[in-house]
Amino acid sequence: MPFCWMDEKTDSGPAGGYVSRVETTENEVRARSALLRRLGYSRAEAVHRCLGNVAWAFSVHGSPAITPARLRKLVASVYDPSS
Repeated sequence: MPFCWMDEKTDSGPAGGYVSRVETTENEVRARSALLRRLGYSRAEAVHRCLGNVAWAFSVHGSPAITPARLRKLVASVYDPSS
C-alpha cells in the first residue's frame, strides 16, 4: 500500500508555492500582535513580547529574518490600522 510520505515523487513544498522566511516571520508577528491586542496588552508590551519571541525563534539559527524597526512597524499597523 503506497503512502504519500513514502513516495519520492510527491512535492513536499506548500501548494501555493514558496513562502520566504521574511513573509513567514511577518505573518507570525502580525498574528501574535493581533492576539495581544485582543487580550488587552498595550502596544509597547506587544512590541516587547514580539521582539522576545523573534529573538528566541532565531537564537539557534542565526539572525532574525526581520529587523526590530520592521517589527515595530508591523505591530503599529495592527494597533493603528488607519496609519
